[in-house]
Amino acid sequence: MESSEHPSVSLHNVTETVPAEWAEGGERLCRVPASVGEELNEMARDRVRHPTGSEVRFVPADDETEVEVTLSAAEKTHVRVFWGVFQPWQPTEIGPEPRTLTLSVPERIADLPDEAAADAGRFDPRVCRIRFERRTAAALHDVSGECRPPTDDELPEARYLAYGTSITEGAAASALHTDYVTHVAREQGYDALNLGCSGSAYCEAAMAEHIAGRDDWDVATLALSVNMANTGGFEPETFRERAETFVNTVADAHPEKPVVCVTLFPYHDDLTESGDAAHAAAYRTALREIVAESPHDTLHVVEGPDLLDLPGLGADLLHPSDAGMKSIGRGLATRLDAIVE
Repeated sequence: MESSEHPSVSLHNVTETVPAEWAEGGERLCRVPASVGEELNEMARDRVRHPTGSEVRFVPADDETEVEVTLSAAEKTHVRVFWGVFQPWQPTEIGPEPRTLTLSVPERIADLPDEAAADAGRFDPRVCRIRFERRTAAALHDVSGECRPPTDDELPEARYLAYGTSITEGAAASALHTDYVTHVAREQGYDALNLGCSGSAYCEAAMAEHIAGRDDWDVATLALSVNMANTGGFEPETFRERAETFVNTVADAHPEKPVVCVTLFPYHDDLTESGDAAHAAAYRTALREIVAESPHDTLHVVEGPDLLDLPGLGADLLHPSDAGMKSIGRGLATRLDAIVE
């Protein structure tokens, strides 16, 4: 998204900004427009107003230029300042009181020869990427110093959109750049758009129509949906009805783009003595049949249990650990490599 308020930067994985409630002069970064959020369940409406995987991006005018970016968050949280793919040593804390970050191209990155910089991964190393976490709402207040938005040739060629639950949002990952969405993007050279909705991915028509109406992605994964199976109280028949509409709404609008449905990852229903393995199996069967019966040959299914095993789960036997996120990311990237031409 290009910002009329701050034209010298681009806002990635942001579709709308609204005034921040906690700090005067801040523009809250929202992943989905309010007009879409109004049609979602209450929790999802809140989640899409959080900046999971959102970024403020810019390229300084030269290697000596300092750029000041002022940010705030509703509660204390962290941002991480990447230069291209290069990760910072430490996160930077922000909170309700606006904080100004002074940023310039790191000395050793500026000293990279052209041939090394060209081989430095999917982003040009002079692209500053201020990456936000999922935990709390955040806002951009001001940008000063000579800079510009990145150009297309400084960014990945293809964009990957991921919809799903808190697992897609990276809830148990130690940092957002260790979630499976980022692993897939890194392995495949994609720019990631994260539309995970923690606790609230209910395959709602408004979200399907939003994804269908976007033209800024090249491949999508739809992880459907342990929220409906676990905490949502949806019977498999209801899940099937919603998921069929959701999946085909997206595929109908983009018949040329690969859309990959991911069945439930292993979780406590499969694993514990008190669980309901038949319930989990019914969900997987429903999604498998939806894809098989769809007229779209660009619609695919990947089995969640093929991507994650028991040691990859966290202690709640629901959310993947860092090791599990890596396993999902690498496995899903391998499947996408075979699917995407």
